[in-house]
Amino acid sequence: MEIVKVRNEDNHIRYYLNDDNGEPIEEILKFLKFKDNTGYARNTLRMYCTHLKQYYEYLAERGKSYREVNIDDLAGFVAWLQNPYLGQKVVPIRYENARLPQTVNKTVDTVVAFYGYLVRHDEYEKNLPAALVKFVKAPGRNYRSFLYGIADRKPVKSHELKLKTPRQEIRTVKKEDIPSLLNACTNLRDYLLLYMLFETGMRIGEALSVWLEDFDMSECIIHIRDRGEMENLAEIKTVSSPRRLDITQELSDLFLQYVCKYHTEEVRTNHVFIKLRGESTGKAMDYADVDNLFRTIRRKTGVEITPHMFRHTSLSMLYSAGWEPELLRKRAGHKNIYTTLNTYVHPTDEEVTEAFRKTVETIRCPLGSVEVHDVE
Repeated sequence: MEIVKVRNEDNHIRYYLNDDNGEPIEEILKFLKFKDNTGYARNTLRMYCTHLKQYYEYLAERGKSYREVNIDDLAGFVAWLQNPYLGQKVVPIRYENARLPQTVNKTVDTVVAFYGYLVRHDEYEKNLPAALVKFVKAPGRNYRSFLYGIADRKPVKSHELKLKTPRQEIRTVKKEDIPSLLNACTNLRDYLLLYMLFETGMRIGEALSVWLEDFDMSECIIHIRDRGEMENLAEIKTVSSPRRLDITQELSDLFLQYVCKYHTEEVRTNHVFIKLRGESTGKAMDYADVDNLFRTIRRKTGVEITPHMFRHTSLSMLYSAGWEPELLRKRAGHKNIYTTLNTYVHPTDEEVTEAFRKTVETIRCPLGSVEVHDVE
């Protein structure tokens, strides 16, 4: 099986899955088209395609069709994701790193979403197990009800397939390392990009999507707008991502300096960040340019840094400074407050102790004159 990358009629990159005969797998193609039409981001569509490729490879090894699954098959898929060589009488020359529990769970969630799509279409529903159709269609269906519905035996608890995922600490950069990272930049464009990522906490895709007119110099605001997939393949992540970001006067001044120096009459793009050399000079900066930049910065400074670490650092510092979670959610562009809470609201032991000291009088209870007697 092979994932195929194509450009659609709108000149946007999309993906589909070919079978072993080089033919598109119809049900997956329609599922991806449905997700595309409902506004899912390109990277999400690629992830779905990758997950379903893994699922179909697993089914092929078992000699099964997607229409014949039961609870044992899905449980086997979870085990297979953790070790694709399980049950094979071969020893791989080179083992791949084991998939993280989070990755396994996301893959199974994609399979659940895929079946959820299928049961809404008569042409597929009639070929699916009746129990699966019944429970996927049930009001309030979720991961647990899906597992229960396809079971041919006693009720199944979700933890039988869902792997436990230890909470991972987000990766941030030390504030004292920020100056050295900025000083490693060799031009004003790179300096502005790093400065903006740190101050605003925006995603790198959002930074590459920002246009000149998105900067409101008088109000010191950057507007994050949804323009779909851009010429440099940048795009905002979700429908909740459009927002306004307040910025400092320093960032506004830095932006003005950069525009005056690099956005000459020869530049034909509205993108803020552009290529500065080579045949593509003046065109929109892309993800490959960012990868090269951060690879150079890591080599120069010895600091392990990625664009997303600037986002985590900025938002974590705002939380530590006293920002309420709902304000943090809006600045981050999260759809769900739980994403914000689970990612950034993790007080340290020291913060809990300090909060206790500030409010201890609220729960302090005078002991009075009660005599305490030892019990023999």
